[in-house]
Formats: sequence, structure tokens, C-alpha cells
Amino acid sequence: MSADVGATLLLAVAYGGVVLACAVPLSRYLVAVMEGRRLGATRVLGPVERGLYRLMGTKATDTMGWKRFLTSLLAFTAVCLAGLMGLLMAQGALPGNPEALPGLSADTAFNLAASFVTNTDWQPVAGETHLSYFSQAVGLTVQNFLSPAAGIAVAFALMRGLVVRGTGKVGNFFVDVVRAVLYVLLPLALLLALVGAAEGIPQTFQGYETVQLLEPVAVDAEGNVVDVDDPAAVQTVTEAVVPLGPQASQVAIKQLGTNGGGFNGANSASALENPTPLTNFLQCVAMPLVPFALILAFGRMVGDRRQGRALMAAVLVLLAVGIVAVVVAESQATPQLAADGSVYTGGLGQAAGNMEGKEVRIGVGASALWTAFTTATANGSSNASLVGMTPMGTLVPLVFIGLGEVVGGGAGTGLAGLIGFTVLAVFVASLMVGRSPQYLGKKIGPAEMRMATVMVVAPALVTLAGAVVLTLSPVGASAVGEGGPFGFSQLLYAATSAGGNNGSGLGGLDANLPLINLVLGGEMLLGRLIPVAAALALAGHLASREPQASGAATLSTASPLFVTLLLVIIVLVGALTLLPALALGPVAEQFAGAF
Repeated sequence: MSADVGATLLLAVAYGGVVLACAVPLSRYLVAVMEGRRLGATRVLGPVERGLYRLMGTKATDTMGWKRFLTSLLAFTAVCLAGLMGLLMAQGALPGNPEALPGLSADTAFNLAASFVTNTDWQPVAGETHLSYFSQAVGLTVQNFLSPAAGIAVAFALMRGLVVRGTGKVGNFFVDVVRAVLYVLLPLALLLALVGAAEGIPQTFQGYETVQLLEPVAVDAEGNVVDVDDPAAVQTVTEAVVPLGPQASQVAIKQLGTNGGGFNGANSASALENPTPLTNFLQCVAMPLVPFALILAFGRMVGDRRQGRALMAAVLVLLAVGIVAVVVAESQATPQLAADGSVYTGGLGQAAGNMEGKEVRIGVGASALWTAFTTATANGSSNASLVGMTPMGTLVPLVFIGLGEVVGGGAGTGLAGLIGFTVLAVFVASLMVGRSPQYLGKKIGPAEMRMATVMVVAPALVTLAGAVVLTLSPVGASAVGEGGPFGFSQLLYAATSAGGNNGSGLGGLDANLPLINLVLGGEMLLGRLIPVAAALALAGHLASREPQASGAATLSTASPLFVTLLLVIIVLVGALTLLPALALGPVAEQFAGAF
């Protein structure tokens, strides 16, 4: 192992240690907030909270069964979808548009609205060239708070299903969303936004600035940057436009809420969104913070913190394997770059490994770590171009997304998916030893197994269906930069990112085409709502059951043996659904470059 790889892995350990150190107290706070306990913040935010309840026509003491909870979530999603889509189409006539940008087309607005209300944040167009300040701040940033809050509400509904005794009640959707936004997401985002603004991230409604370049550049007929004295140059550029706007506020919640949509097309590779080493560190730490805290909160909610630690152990093992794989892949670079040793890729005197698509101020190691964190947690932001990664480096994000939000996952939905896999593991383990399936005192019957299966399988089915449509359509073939394994990887990554509610993209795909917008928009809605509906149905069934007393023969779900079985189940399900497609994409590309 090279010194560069070792240093990056030590940095990963430091990142993980900081995240866990912050996640432990946050998990305690999350449970207190979502259970309605009185806190110091209640004195300030309590009147606002109660006012919002009156506006919504609900009370903090109202509780819902799973069907009413699901209906409320679906109605909430539909209203947000329609409102955001209308805002984006009408932005040309709305205020807060100093650059006079026109409204979006219907298919683009649908894709973008579906993306942000489902916590996916896939962006078919660049924000700084297509979206007004009003659309960014009032449209996208508001959804960056509401969509993760809805996911947190689902996670706590599922936790309550395992705790309550036969009532069938899983909480109140609107109360959960209000509490998650007011007491958790807003304070954390405010703190991160203030640090970001202090470090240089713009936070203003001033129009874009035109600045003089230190050195002029030229472009050729195809728009590529070339030297000024290059014979192919057709135009010399001496000025650049710097997009401003309320960026710090959006950057903060895009990371904390596992959203990932950037104010700028370059996302966190842009010096405007990520100007310093401190902002890079804090943003990377912010991505897994809420998902990890929810996993630990699970142990607190069910009254056995070992359960949360067991699930966290499984997540950390998967994350560690992925981090090592992507760091090693990017540090070694591609077979073409290595060129049988004729191209130096060491770390003495130059950046080590594959620097293609990387920011020189960030480097290979920090870019690789970011890629692992952002795809494991369904965040989708980027501080480097994924299209410039090695084939094996691309394989890791695809696997993380394709596993179905279990390596941390999105805010709330990640924990729900992990519990779905846990129920499957309990069922398999119980069959192996001849015991009645039981999880945390609740019997697991056929209905619960069906719901857990839907939670686990639905994202993969949605992803594969979308990939089939894109690859068989002439529009999909024309949208990729090139054919062969890499072209297939571009379409597969887009379908996986949409179905897995991640939102990251493999560059080079012309995503803003009507068919692609509609297919990916539909994927995002189905990939979010089907597992959520199954999770709430599972919560309702569990909540209607009386807990059974544990005995000496009860299966332990907090033991290393069970964690190992859970990992096996996750990997097997992921391999069965993803391996054939991955073999045609990144794996084939890697072997094609090796010979």
C-alpha cells in the first residue's frame, strides 16, 4: 500500500470518528425532539411549532394509523411536486431573477420537481444558467428541508411500529415533519451556512459579476479551451461571469439533508460552493451525520442501544470496503494512464493517481472519500467529476447506490431500508435454526415479510426498468457521449442514481431530453414512494401486534453473528440484482482497458 493510499485511509478514519462523535449526541437529541419532550429550544420554537400545527389543522397529540400516515405523505408530496413544477415553469415572470432567465419546459420542470421532492436532487440543467434566485431559494432550498424531514418522519413511524403495544398507531406525519425541520435541520443548516459564508461561499441577492481573467484563454469551434496562439482558436476570452446568489444557505442543507443538488453545475467542485479545506471537511462530515444519528437513534427508541450499534457496525463494514476500493482504484489510475509504467503516477513532486476530473486544490484522496460518502448516503453531491474516475472507481458508487440506501442512505429512508434487510435476515436466520421469526419482540409473519421484500427489491426493479427503457431507446443511445461499455455505464448510472434516490451523475450524458426527463422523473417518484409505502405498511402491521416475551431461545439480533448474516443478505441481494448490469458496464470497461 502506497503512502498516499495510507494517508487517505487515515483521513477516512478521522472523518468517521468525527461523524460518530457528533452522531451520538445528535441521536439522543433526535429521539427527544421526535417524541415531543420539552427541550431548551422549545421556549423559542414552541410558539412557532404550535402555530404551524394550527395552520395545518392538526395537534401534537393526534396520532395516525399507517394508512392515514401514508395518505398524508402522498398528499404532501403531490402538493410539493405541483407547486415546485409550477414555480419553475413560471420563474421568468417571478421576482428574484436578476439574470432574466426564462421558465423551464414542462418535462425539465417535472424532472427537477420530482427530483427535489423525493430527496434525489438529480439536476438535468445547471442551476447558475437555468434557475433564478427565487427558484433556487424558495423552490429548491425549501424542498431540501421538507424532503429529508418526510424521510425522518417515515423512519420514526417505523421505529414506533416496533415499540408500541397493539395500538396500530405510528405517529403524526405533519407533526414529525414540523419537528424535524424546526428543531433539527434548521439549526444545523444555519450553523453550517454561517461557517460557509465566513469561509467565502456567496450569500447575496446581488446579480452576477463580470470579472477580468488574469490570463486570456481561447476556444475552438467546438467550444473547447485551447491556448491563445493555437491555430484552432476561433475566439479569445478575456472576461468571466461569476454567479452569485444565496449559495451558502443551499449548500448547508444540501449536505445535511442528504440532498446533494448544487447551486452551480459544478456542485462542490466549484470554489464558490466549496472554497477551502475547512468547507470540504465540514461538507463531507455533514453528509453521513443525520443518517448515522438515525441509526443510533433506533437503538434508543427500541430501548436497546445494542440494536443501533449492530446496524451501525454493518454499515461501517460496507462503507470501509467501499472506501478502500475507490481510494485504491483512483490512486492506481487506469491501465491506459499507467501505460505499462511509462507514465509516472506516484506521489513525489506531483499529485498521485488519476487526477482526471479532480480539482487540484482537493486532490485524489479527498475526492475519492467524498465519492464514497456521497453515494453511500444518497447525497449525490460531488467535488470531482465522476466521468473522470477509473472504471473500478465508478463501480463503487454504482454498488453503493444499487444496494438500496443501506450504507447510511438518505435521511430516514436509509434506516428504513436497513430495517427491511434486517427483517429479511431475521426470517432467514429463524428458518435456519427452526425458530418462529421475531424481531425485538414483534412476530414476523407473511404480511411483514411481503412488505420487507418490497422495501428491498423495489428500488432495484425500478432501476433496472429505467435502464432497459434508456438503453433500448434511440434517444438513450444518442444521449451518451460514446458507445460500448462506457456508454452503457452512463445510462446505467443515470437509471441507478434516479431509482436509488441519489442524484449524482456520470458526466457526458445529455440528460435534458424529454424522454430521459420523464423516465428518470418517474423512477425518482417510484423509487421513493414504493419503498416508503411498504415501510409504513410494515410499521402499521408491527404496531398492531403485542410484543412477545423474550426467552433463552430468542434470536439475538445484536450479536456479531447476526451482523455477519445481515451483511451476507445485503451483498447477496445486491449481487443478484446488479452483477449482470455491472458486468456489461464498468467491469467490461476495466478489462477492455487492461488488454
